[in-house]
Amino acid sequence: MLWSLLFITLIGRSTQQDPVTSSGCSPGWETIKLDDKVAFQSSVYTDQHGVYYTADRALDGNKETCSNTVEQRPISWWTVDLLGLYEISCISIYNRFQDNVDLEGAHILIGNSSERNAADTTECATISTTTREENKTFNCENGPKWGRYVTVYKNTSGLVILCEVTMKGTKKEPFKLIKENKTWADALYHCREEHMDLVSILDNKTQVWVELEAQKADTPFVWLGLHYSCTLDLWFWADDHCVGFDQWADKTRTADCSISGAMNTSGNHLWYKKSVYDKYNFICAV
Repeated sequence: MLWSLLFITLIGRSTQQDPVTSSGCSPGWETIKLDDKVAFQSSVYTDQHGVYYTADRALDGNKETCSNTVEQRPISWWTVDLLGLYEISCISIYNRFQDNVDLEGAHILIGNSSERNAADTTECATISTTTREENKTFNCENGPKWGRYVTVYKNTSGLVILCEVTMKGTKKEPFKLIKENKTWADALYHCREEHMDLVSILDNKTQVWVELEAQKADTPFVWLGLHYSCTLDLWFWADDHCVGFDQWADKTRTADCSISGAMNTSGNHLWYKKSVYDKYNFICAV
């Protein structure tokens, strides 16, 4: 399993600095608003009164209401979707004092995929101290980490209980959705005149970023800065990069001279070949 492979790597990694601080985050970072984010977890505990200890209870600003998983083997986890890409400096965790609260040895992960696979996930910190009736801040080792999803992952027996989670970081928005329906060429000219260029996607982090903008569109596809040269028999980006990383729905690379690339705005956000004369919303690099 990818999770197992990931944590063999993580557990074997040496810690270069103590990620826990008593003074909290370094100055200059903003508190990320979390009560409007989406949280989920590996399982949900229900008490004898029918109260569901759901993942969102860790984000409600009330230290007396906690999220709580059911004990599972070999893993339990809690994840929040920040609904955007953030540079995250630190995460703070508070838990009530009770016997079954023990997060020691759990990992705090930051990644760009809800599947939390090894390719899209990095470790921020390992919880090496108790969080019982204490608010402990965990600074990301070796500096801030980028990601959309933050996960507390416990790969030993026991529960994941979180009464309050807060974090600090900065949201970056290097791309802008333009809700105007234009042909590919007109979209290109608009981006170059008003911003920088039609967006180029060279890696998975940029793909996730663009997906977040694409979800806001009111057309089924959005134009990317991706065009096919029938002369060169080559796909290239508007900034002249060749296509390395890709998310094509159709892996057949050939096309004709009037084809450019667009991302679907729902589902899996794959890339599709579309006529340059079609009119869609588009995404600019700003």
